[in-house]
Amino acid sequence: MLHTALVLDDDTESATRVADCLRDVGFALVDPVAGSDVAEAVKQDGVNICIVGHRAMSRDGYEIVRDLRDRSPAGIVMLNDSSEEIDVVLALEMGADDYMVKPVRPREFCARIRTILRRTVVTPPNVDGARPVPDGFLRRVDDLEICGVLRLVSVAGRELSLTDSEFDVLMVLAAQTNRVLSREQIIASVKGEGHAITDRLVDGIISRLRRKLFAGETGFKRIRTVHGRGYMLVEGV
Repeated sequence: MLHTALVLDDDTESATRVADCLRDVGFALVDPVAGSDVAEAVKQDGVNICIVGHRAMSRDGYEIVRDLRDRSPAGIVMLNDSSEEIDVVLALEMGADDYMVKPVRPREFCARIRTILRRTVVTPPNVDGARPVPDGFLRRVDDLEICGVLRLVSVAGRELSLTDSEFDVLMVLAAQTNRVLSREQIIASVKGEGHAITDRLVDGIISRLRRKLFAGETGFKRIRTVHGRGYMLVEGV
């Protein structure tokens, strides 16, 4: 089951930006239907998160937030051009889980969405207490499972803890298995606003990923160094 999202915003540019962010981390998007009962549509489509602009579907966004909160357990994020305290307080009192000022910053937006999902999407633990990776993962590489939505990683059912930088580099490698990626390509893929990463740091991250993900020498077989070229995550070892 994929995590699903609904974006309601009459600001087309903002709606497109937000939708792209959600798709990038593995969400399936539900298309809003003009004139429909939004709360009922959210319930029927199993929507996990709703992004609501201050004007949406030619309605007041605050009213939509209140209606959703009264009738749906989905997470709700309110978007607005205003950073005034009264607007933030009103959105939260209407039932929004979070409030963000436009234009959203993709990395911060995704981090906030993950926080809301951790509160609203319950994944039961295994008998040993470990939390299984949800089905809405972006990539499976043999016994390695990666959930881009919740930023969870497991190997052979064992959940692991990675830093943000380690997770970002792993995602880049997993998206292009059996292909050599240079350090420059890895840096270009994970570098974002406020995200500093260097050649030496990439080498250190690769070393830590090998130790954390795979036992013994297996790490060097699964994440291979191709001298003079870069690194490759091998699928089908």
